[in-house]
Amino acid sequence: MSSSQAVEHVVIVVQENHTTDNYFRALAAYGANVASDWPLTPNPPARDQPHDRRAYFEWLSGAGTATHSQFDTAAVLPFYLYLALTGALLENHCAGFGTNSTANHLLILGGQSPTLKNPPRGEPAPVWDLPSLPGHAGEHGVSWRVYAAAGNYPVAFYEQLRGSPNVRSTTDFVGDVDAGQLPALAFLYHDTPLDEHPPADVTLGQNATWQAIDAVVEHGHWPNTVFMLTWDDWGGWDDHVSTPALEYTPDNVQLAYGPRVPLLLFGGPVTPGIDSRWCSHVSIPRTALQLLALPPLGVARIDDDAGLADLIDTTRSNPSPPPYGTSPPIPPAPTPTPRPTPPPPAPTATPQPVPPITLRDGTTLPPPNDAPLPPQPHPPR
Repeated sequence: MSSSQAVEHVVIVVQENHTTDNYFRALAAYGANVASDWPLTPNPPARDQPHDRRAYFEWLSGAGTATHSQFDTAAVLPFYLYLALTGALLENHCAGFGTNSTANHLLILGGQSPTLKNPPRGEPAPVWDLPSLPGHAGEHGVSWRVYAAAGNYPVAFYEQLRGSPNVRSTTDFVGDVDAGQLPALAFLYHDTPLDEHPPADVTLGQNATWQAIDAVVEHGHWPNTVFMLTWDDWGGWDDHVSTPALEYTPDNVQLAYGPRVPLLLFGGPVTPGIDSRWCSHVSIPRTALQLLALPPLGVARIDDDAGLADLIDTTRSNPSPPPYGTSPPIPPAPTPTPRPTPPPPAPTATPQPVPPITLRDGTTLPPPNDAPLPPQPHPPR
């Protein structure tokens, strides 16, 4: 990164439940390491597959299968295809943990999760006094807003953020941008069916994201904004790349990394291209810390991560994306088709037990272990 001075806004958009292979088969023609010949899934998909901790373990161990199908990227997700081809695609980005939504949302917000499963529906959300990226930004004079889904999901788990006027409805995002109130740090979530969570029509979610981006562009923020768009977890969809083991639970089952999920970086100063490094959901808040010149959060997973700020070049001036509702100009595929880049070596040589949870007052909670699995004879290698 040449400088963080020109990055004035970081917008983090989190959608739901898709793997890289499941969404981006069209990128194989451009040299991405994605499957391109699996059966096509209808849009909307037929059902929501199992994708909790046990489903992940069964897929990981070969005891069960994931849904082995893909969307027709060009037909149903043309704007996402455009963003992937004109911005940076992190093709080996992974869900932070191998489980379903809540833990992965908490990793994006603050690098830790005391739980490995979703809280029961209809019951009050558990609340923990965890450090969070939005709260940290506010403590250091950086403006922030979280445009949360129903029930203030997922920020409702944070004591630090409860009752804050900066936690707003997802429907407020475009209006706030129109009113000149885009903060330096924004998180954007959507409610069903706009979150793309199966069995939603994924084009509807793409279009909601497109409208949000379009508002930022229309108000002149594209040159100094970095967007990070990801999906919280794998959603029970297959992906052909095995991810490295960094952390494991007491039953000796891999926890981090989870399966590959897409991460797109785009904006005026983003260097485009297919990037093959390993990264995970904690790379997102780490990159925001780097771009907004914030000090360490105090959570090792985030503070020790390399981040992705090297993809930002503030001397660049990328063209803005097409207006909402137009036909995205998809760059032609190169001839001959580039060979995919093999995944690099694992970031760490030896997987480690999942560590305790650090609270804001410096005390700790035990490591998350509320989704136990059949004990394995040895840790992952």
